[in-house]
Amino acid sequence: MTKRLVHATVLGLALFAVQLAAEEPVVNIGVVVDGPWLNNDWIRELTSTEVKTLTEGEFDVRFPDEHYLIGDGTYLTAQDNIRRLLDDSDVDLVITWGLISSHAVCCFGNPPKPVIAPVVLDPLLQGLPFENGRSGVPNLNYVTLPDTLARQLQLFRDIVPFEHVAILTSAQLVEAIPEIMERTSNLTGSELAFEYVPVGVSAKEALQALSPSVDAVYVWPLFQFSQEEYGKLIAGLIELELPSFSGLGGGDVEAGMLASAGSPEFFPKLTRRIALNVQRILLGEDAGDLPVAFSVRDNLVINMATARAIDVSPRWEVLIEAELLHAEDVEGAYDLDIEKAVREAVEVNLDLVARRISLAAGAEEVAIARSSLRPQLDLSATGLQVDEDRAAASFGSQPERSATGSLTLSQILYSDAASANVAIQRRLQEGREADLETLELDIAVEAATTYLNLMRAKALERVQRNNVDRTKSNLDLAEVRRDIGVASAGEVLRWESEVATARQSLIEAIADRRSAEIAVNRLLHRRLEAPFIAEEVTLETRGLGATESRFHFFVDTPKRYQLIRDFIVVEGLSRSPELTQIDAAIEAQARLAASARRAFWSPTVAIQGGLDEILSKSGAGSQAGVPGLGLPVADDTGWSFALNASLPLFAGGLRFAERSQAELELKRLQLERSAVAERLEQRIRTALEQARSSFIG
Repeated sequence: MTKRLVHATVLGLALFAVQLAAEEPVVNIGVVVDGPWLNNDWIRELTSTEVKTLTEGEFDVRFPDEHYLIGDGTYLTAQDNIRRLLDDSDVDLVITWGLISSHAVCCFGNPPKPVIAPVVLDPLLQGLPFENGRSGVPNLNYVTLPDTLARQLQLFRDIVPFEHVAILTSAQLVEAIPEIMERTSNLTGSELAFEYVPVGVSAKEALQALSPSVDAVYVWPLFQFSQEEYGKLIAGLIELELPSFSGLGGGDVEAGMLASAGSPEFFPKLTRRIALNVQRILLGEDAGDLPVAFSVRDNLVINMATARAIDVSPRWEVLIEAELLHAEDVEGAYDLDIEKAVREAVEVNLDLVARRISLAAGAEEVAIARSSLRPQLDLSATGLQVDEDRAAASFGSQPERSATGSLTLSQILYSDAASANVAIQRRLQEGREADLETLELDIAVEAATTYLNLMRAKALERVQRNNVDRTKSNLDLAEVRRDIGVASAGEVLRWESEVATARQSLIEAIADRRSAEIAVNRLLHRRLEAPFIAEEVTLETRGLGATESRFHFFVDTPKRYQLIRDFIVVEGLSRSPELTQIDAAIEAQARLAASARRAFWSPTVAIQGGLDEILSKSGAGSQAGVPGLGLPVADDTGWSFALNASLPLFAGGLRFAERSQAELELKRLQLERSAVAERLEQRIRTALEQARSSFIG
């Protein structure tokens, strides 16, 4: 019994020891923030998530609310908050989020507990400890931001030339770290005039502080600004037509800044770096031995709406590699989707408008042919003067001066050639109608294809832009590898060549996209460079029918697919305007051949009536008849009526040749119809095979 009790006690103690060993050590992290900022909560959550995710299973890391201290943007308050956390025994590690807080903590000397200062501008210029890429001070680690100001100012000048730039920055930051002004001078040299404009919390005061000679504005992060004041600052810069560049990036360009080179991965990457340093410190490494260098690739972003508002047009070299917001000028732009493009092209395309006018003119050919079978009424007037001797000798039949009016009515009673011409012109008009329908279908297909080509060109442009970014990232990596001695200069040169190739491919992709936009505008009879917003095409886009279940049903098995193929071929051939057009031509040619055969025996029968009136006569011979003889005298009015039937008996072989030619032409058209039908069936079946392969894939 005693032995069992001992064993139970030992087992219980062992389980208790295992439980104690299994509990994760609790680590409380205190955070100091310079001052209120719109993104403070986001940065806090991002930091907490990265640290907890990385240390999960090793430490129970906590960020207590009482140890999250927000200052008022002054150096003294930052010092007080840092000292408060360093003196608090419940705080195991301190993170200082902010330029002022990071500078202040690095000036404390040897901190009593681990400290990470994530945002340091220039350790040498700020007089911070620096030894072989590390702080060299126990418990002190900071992250020095890359010297991007000179690079960003050069990017800024690539976008728009300027000579005098104003640098807007927090007045409290300048007061806390006055060395930053000297840093700017060292970076930019003497070729560029600049002035620091310390900013409080008022956008109006910041704008009023700009000197008249300023022709560009570089904006440091103004964390003290409210969202409303920041919006006023951006609007004021646009109103003054001053190009602006944000040193922070992110949403500043979306809010209206002209440009930025800040990377969207800056804060996520920086918080991951902080999480790694926290983990290494908690695992036993000294903070003073951790590297302080930090780099992130620039990502140039340009707000083209702002550029247009201040009349700035960046060079092509800049636009090619930059991310462009509002690249399309939506002012005056029209909305367009593939269905609208097809419908509008069929309505307004100039080729179709011209063909419709041609169709209307063709309709008159039928009326012209029909007119020969309808009554013909002619009115004429003749004035005649002959010599006096001849008039006197005519005994009144030919006055010296006379005026005569004639009215003639004629009507063809029967003419096979004229009737054939009417029938032929009707068939030809039907062919012209079918030809118009063919062109409408061709224009519809061309419009849809051109629109899809635009979508493809835009997608290819996006791919090429991503390829440029990826290749530049590889170049940056190669340069880093070369600098640390693990890669040769040849690797850098190879990636430089790849960047040049990628840029050229992007240039070609942009040209293809612009060409596709011009082609769309031409089909829609719009100004060739008219801006428009094209809706993306997906499988669910209305009108494509790509997701209709009945299509899937009919291509699901070979037997059902055979049925749908045969059905579509029959329907396609019966509805084809190309076959309708050639059928009309065959009917017209058949009527012409029949007329050529009938020409051997079919006469032309017509009637004609006329009415003549002598309107006036004078001079010699104006008196009718011979005086004294009592002969009858015709009055001034005369009429006539005639019935005529004609049949050419021999025309030198013309009718034989015309008959033979008409019959041969008829055979040619019949064969051509068979050939067109075969080609149409081939096109239909080929299109169905391609559709089937797409559905199966």
